[in-house]
Amino acid sequence: MLADCRFVSRLRVQISYLDRKRREIDLLNRCLASRLDLPLPDSAAAAIDQKFRIAAALRAEQSLRSWSVTETARPPEQRWRSGAFEFNYGYQRADLAVRGPAIYPGPLRQTTIYTGSGMSSIAALVMAVLQMCERVDVVAARDCYSETRELIQRFGARVRLIAPSRRAIAGPREPTPRILWLDSSVQSEFFAPFASSPISADLVVVDTTCFAQDSGRIRRAIREASAAGIPLALVRSHAKLDCLGIEYGRLGSIVIATSKDGYSAERIAWAKRLAGHARDCVRLFGLAPIPVHFPPFAGGREYRECNVARMSSIIRNTRRLARTLAARLECASTITAYQHGLYLTIAPRGDPDIDDVKRAAGDLAAALAAKGLCVRHAGSFGFDFVAAEWFPDLLRRRNVIRIAGADLPPELTDRIAEGIAAWWPAQRRTRQAAASVRPVPSTVPA
Repeated sequence: MLADCRFVSRLRVQISYLDRKRREIDLLNRCLASRLDLPLPDSAAAAIDQKFRIAAALRAEQSLRSWSVTETARPPEQRWRSGAFEFNYGYQRADLAVRGPAIYPGPLRQTTIYTGSGMSSIAALVMAVLQMCERVDVVAARDCYSETRELIQRFGARVRLIAPSRRAIAGPREPTPRILWLDSSVQSEFFAPFASSPISADLVVVDTTCFAQDSGRIRRAIREASAAGIPLALVRSHAKLDCLGIEYGRLGSIVIATSKDGYSAERIAWAKRLAGHARDCVRLFGLAPIPVHFPPFAGGREYRECNVARMSSIIRNTRRLARTLAARLECASTITAYQHGLYLTIAPRGDPDIDDVKRAAGDLAAALAAKGLCVRHAGSFGFDFVAAEWFPDLLRRRNVIRIAGADLPPELTDRIAEGIAAWWPAQRRTRQAAASVRPVPSTVPA
């Protein structure tokens, strides 16, 4: 009887999962001028393949529609559209103006500037700040996104990175302007720069990439900044969580916001100047996005419902992976979970270099894919398949393998977790055996 109940429960979950995937596929398919005639997917693998097939058709259709538009030729229409987005631009899109749905809900004065990627939005924002200040201090967690730290450090002495501390946040202020940088990719303590009150800063920047657009943590950051009367800039890569798992195109954004109450006229004017400088940086550095990279399926109620359901499933499955792997692997401390719930990391023993860890991630993905599991070697997250890749653990200063959870049925997630747990000790024994047969270099002088 118990076995029958478990079977019925798994069947219901599988049906619910496929119903959600069919709804996503239908939403994508309706964006095509000529819908693809596809059978109803009967498995996770079939649903994944269909979604990527539609994505390819969408990109091809957009390219065919704009075949006569070059980098320097204006589109034949005054305004170009892609779903809920409307574009107006001239020479090489340097003056690209985009009208579309608000990225973040709420009663804010929002100035939205789209860019070609998440990193280009950060680069444009930092450069815009430096147009207004000779030097700036950035208070950021030690494990904020590695490429963000690398980019900020490339500005040299004009930008100084400071780890969050009570003194750094609320201590005596130096004359140098200060940015509080909140990064959604950190392992824990997302609100570390808000640890003290009152907040002392000239700008709060939130990299929202690992959170849903209506996340409670984003809303809290907005409330905290608004209560302190500090202008807010939200930067985001939209290829991760906003494209229903198909990485439709490279797209980033900067949203510079002030609330309608509680801000001085001087602060509002400062935010407006910052937005103007950010637009100039996007224009002059060639960071404008490509219109066909705007997802035509985004913006409506059905899209939001599909996206929320996907993200909830990814977070549940990532936690499920973490629990199983922590129980099955010999050393639970090798498993590191992240506060956003989108991925975890596993640390190999010893101190392997980047190439070794990249190779191991590829071998892991290939081994599990050979068993028919939905796992691929990919350097991002938010997919309908589990993704494995090299990742830098900045807190522990070591190279690790990142396992990104996926929107899959729980039973399939459990099979993947068991597969990882079985592969991990086997590959370690293989490496140890290979190391034991390496020739010892001769010490006899030539």
